[in-house]
Amino acid sequence: MTVLTEGGADVFVVNLNETDEPPPYYVDVDGRRFSFDGSTFLIFGHSAIMPEWVREHEAEGRLVLLGERDDRYLRYVHDPAEEMEEDEEE
Repeated sequence: MTVLTEGGADVFVVNLNETDEPPPYYVDVDGRRFSFDGSTFLIFGHSAIMPEWVREHEAEGRLVLLGERDDRYLRYVHDPAEEMEEDEEE
């Protein structure tokens, strides 16, 4: 895992190029489950919109993670509020 800094925003990047399998819908990191949000960024050319996406999610209390796959970054989000709701249901 590496850290990408762009436009004042820092985000962790996990390498998903190690397998030919389709990218996972969930990525678990340090006990937190990140869900693919269905969108991607181009690896080259992401700097115009990626920092704002990171800041918007962080402002709402969500954590973000990028998964590097070929020439794209897959966008993953962890929402602690959803995790708390799931715990309450159990």
